Amino acid sequence: MNILPKDTILGRLKVFEIYDEFYGPKCFSVRDDLQYLYLVYWSGDYENGACTKWVYMPVSTKILDELLREEYTFNKAFTGSKRLMLVSTFADEKSHTLIEPLTEKNIDTANLPPKDFSIDPDEIQSFAPEAKWHFNLKIAKKNGNDSPSDGAVTEVLDSFSEITRSIMRDPKNLKPSIHPLTADHGSFDVKLGSSNQERAAVAIELLETLLSDENEIENRLEEFNIDPYRLKNLLDIVSLNKLDLTLKSKTSNILKKPISINAVRLKPIIEKLENITLTIIDSLKVPQANSLDRVVIIVKHRVDKGELKHQFIDGISSQRQVLYHTHAARCLGLLNQDNTVATAGLVLAQKCSKKAQYEFLADRVESSDFGWAWMQWAGVKSLSELDPYSSRPFVEKCVKGLNRTSINRRASSLTKWIKVLKEYRRDYSK
Repeated sequence: MNILPKDTILGRLKVFEIYDEFYGPKCFSVRDDLQYLYLVYWSGDYENGACTKWVYMPVSTKILDELLREEYTFNKAFTGSKRLMLVSTFADEKSHTLIEPLTEKNIDTANLPPKDFSIDPDEIQSFAPEAKWHFNLKIAKKNGNDSPSDGAVTEVLDSFSEITRSIMRDPKNLKPSIHPLTADHGSFDVKLGSSNQERAAVAIELLETLLSDENEIENRLEEFNIDPYRLKNLLDIVSLNKLDLTLKSKTSNILKKPISINAVRLKPIIEKLENITLTIIDSLKVPQANSLDRVVIIVKHRVDKGELKHQFIDGISSQRQVLYHTHAARCLGLLNQDNTVATAGLVLAQKCSKKAQYEFLADRVESSDFGWAWMQWAGVKSLSELDPYSSRPFVEKCVKGLNRTSINRRASSLTKWIKVLKEYRRDYSK
């Protein structure tokens, strides 16, 4: 017997998710060609299995999300709906599907979910790509009378994803991800996916813990090994744009309650972060390429639209060197994250002499995340004051997520860079 009706006023239906299954789906959601959702509940088999009846209820994504988080019961959803349909399907394919509206007069002919009906979140089966999300992030203006700008939303998503990924990362989980999947039209309710839902939930809960007490924030940043500047960037975006962020998980077994980041209560935390002496930086922001000249070669090669394969790049002998030096160029802001050329890379490519290139690179290192972190840790105000051989203790103390080999490689790179660039650092008027 076909579970989904065909050739009816409901159009072509596809299973969105299955929530309860026993000898076939018993409670599930479907979506039609116009992207409208229906929640479906098995109402029983009749005529010795020749007929099966299903209760269809039009449902919004908001109600569906609340049901999966157990903020709302299936019984309450179905009994409170005024748009129920009873759909009868038949084993005999020659018999036409029957659809009739359920009203107060005939509601007793259908079986609705009982009051104690619930689902096991771990048993949910998602079929549509859009259903395979883990968290919902709502971005709203504090006053509720206006919408946040597109730029503010993009900045929040980028910064939130970046700091969450940094907390998720460990030696066994080197490339975690948390990323937007869908966004409801006309709103900023964004569905987020992740490479590891449980680890992402832990990272989000740690973020909430960080913000719970400004007097403990420095200790917690050090305990959780979190970059304070990255955290401050997220909070600045929320505060300056007067935003409220509300994060919920798809199911209640992941996050028990919503997590809120509120612009009103961020001021003391931001002030604390501004005066913080702790210096921690993510390893992704620290280069591990020894040769500055190869960084210049890579950038010029990309300016010429060159493919990033070592066979096509003069002065580069292996694909590993390509990876290291493109990463270094990204750390300096010369290449974007997708390895397209940033404006700074275009400027560097126009420098013809090595002296001009090194002067420009000295400025880029001094203003980079890792350069700033190193100077803060060392208690100096310029690249020329840095001790090149302090790179190893800096990396050991301040760079998170590295094994011994990576520590040696990054420290060696930083030492060589500073030894070369110190003499090219330009003084500026005070």
